[in-house]
Amino acid sequence: MTTTKTQTLLPQVELYERLCRLFHENRLPSSLLFAGKKGVGKWAVANLLAKTITCQNPADNFCGECASCRQAIAFCHPDIYYLFPLPKDEDKADKLYLPYLQQKQQRPLSDASDDVTRFVTIDNIRKFQGNLSRHPSLSKFKVGIIYEAERMLPATMDSLLKTLEEPPRDSFLIVCTDQPRFLLATIRSRLQRVSFPALEAKFVESYLQQNFEIPEKEIGVVTRFAAGALYNVEQLVEKAFFEARETAFDLLTNAVTMPASDLVVKCSGNAALENREKVERLLIHWQSMLRDLMVINALPLQTGIDPSQALINFDYADRYLEHRERFASLRRVEQQIDKLEQVRSELRRNVNPKMAAISFLVGLNQH
Repeated sequence: MTTTKTQTLLPQVELYERLCRLFHENRLPSSLLFAGKKGVGKWAVANLLAKTITCQNPADNFCGECASCRQAIAFCHPDIYYLFPLPKDEDKADKLYLPYLQQKQQRPLSDASDDVTRFVTIDNIRKFQGNLSRHPSLSKFKVGIIYEAERMLPATMDSLLKTLEEPPRDSFLIVCTDQPRFLLATIRSRLQRVSFPALEAKFVESYLQQNFEIPEKEIGVVTRFAAGALYNVEQLVEKAFFEARETAFDLLTNAVTMPASDLVVKCSGNAALENREKVERLLIHWQSMLRDLMVINALPLQTGIDPSQALINFDYADRYLEHRERFASLRRVEQQIDKLEQVRSELRRNVNPKMAAISFLVGLNQH
């Protein structure tokens, strides 16, 4: 496993500073919608802004030393409330609450949980609303943060709407989501949207250098795979990720050079296809490789452009050349990319992962 370091680099600094200025100028809206794809810093900015709002020695941002800041850092501030998907079982939810927050503090850009069975329930939000309606006890203001808001149940959204229609005094609400379309239109209309852009490549590179012991030659590849978001960065820097990339290219080569019958036999005994997790990793690589092959075939038509500058797997540029003619039809490549999405959907329906992968590779063989 790749060695990790302690994180200090902060994402979306300009956006955070702008929100701080609005607060100090008494112009910060009381109900905010932080919208942007996973891993771009919504949680980090929401948490930092909550500390700034509740700081007892306000300056440009939070001081980090007052009683309010110390309690906020320890997630025990009486005026800052968090709401996010948890198990329905109350005992399990209580046990996971603080570890979730601590993990997000350590790795604010990463997923704290990928458990799709967790939701924000009506009981959760009623408790959250009860806390938010109280008078502040330590700071001048209260702050409520709802994270992964797209996973609120319908009844939960209806209850939240009541809070937005009659917001508690001296309070701020920050709703974070990477899928705002899943929120009720009436909720979206009552929130001031703050759009979070993708992280710049320079930030991603600095983040990788500061947080992980990763070879310099791999930083560029991971940066391009990240595509401005770091929610799955721990997986991207793993040795297994790069091993799977090499396997994916080998299988792609087999698919376009071997007879279909030999391809099926070779794949049937391949350990890289034995479970869903491994196949999903290969799908990611195949998608990036097909996209790269489209670029290689399209960009030379535009003089003065080096195709490798636009490739995800830029270190594979020379290796792609042997397959260039086989993927000359952009329409066929697009069809294969669509097929990958179909395979991904099939895996969610418990289709045999090995058979789904072999079916995709045989499809490549026939083109």
